Amino acid sequence: MNLKILCKEINLQSEIQQQVMAFAAVFDFDTVSQQLRKFLIYEKMTEARIELQNILGEDENNIKILSCMLKASADAYQIYKEKGISDEIYFSTMKCYTRFIDETYKMTGKLSFDRCWWTTRQAGCHLFRIGDLEYEMKHLDDQIVIGLHIPSNADFSPSAVDQSLQNAKDFFAAYDPYLSNAEYRCHSWLLDSQLKKMLNKSSNILHFQDRFDIFDKGETSTEFIQWLFRTNSTEYAALPENTSLQKNMKKHLLSGGIIRNAYGRVTYSPHI
Repeated sequence: MNLKILCKEINLQSEIQQQVMAFAAVFDFDTVSQQLRKFLIYEKMTEARIELQNILGEDENNIKILSCMLKASADAYQIYKEKGISDEIYFSTMKCYTRFIDETYKMTGKLSFDRCWWTTRQAGCHLFRIGDLEYEMKHLDDQIVIGLHIPSNADFSPSAVDQSLQNAKDFFAAYDPYLSNAEYRCHSWLLDSQLKKMLNKSSNILHFQDRFDIFDKGETSTEFIQWLFRTNSTEYAALPENTSLQKNMKKHLLSGGIIRNAYGRVTYSPHI
């Protein structure tokens, strides 16, 4: 897989694509090959990303680091082929770049890349999009657990989640038999029990919560504001009220309430 084909297949924004290809035309990726290969080692991917940023230096709109992430992701295609992973999963996974840039543009009006701290997972073959959910092979306490992530453009209906979970179970069993009985976990504001007071019983979010045993209420966070309200602002009084959840959440926050990123393990699915 080369960089140009990858950019085209994931429908990378044309302006960004032009900037990436212009940088790639004059940059010697061999000078950062060590860092890009280190993405493949889960415990070293963060270290590698920091090293890479230091090497690249000043980076307007983070085009340099984006180009390097895309180069590593293009190189990862060979690993997908060796593992027998479909092109559908490969391109679905790598479309995260396009989605992240779109999300930033909607919030800031600027085409830029701000998720290099996250995309080491895609570039290093640690995270895969399978159907509507993403699954990360997380190394915790000398074991691997499968972390669930919910992309902003996911179909979050119970049937779509069921299908994704079943496909993921099949995927990881084929990827490595050791993962056949891996625990599936999620760390998210979507698991905060307080949401039960803000949503009706038919809510997709509550159906999702019902799949989990919450083993840790988690830490307080305001990161959810970006996903629920499509803004980075913490001026609660100015938050939009376009949905019932937004209205109820805004009321909760203005009254001094907090939201936690809870930790849960999957205990229910028709298939798992």
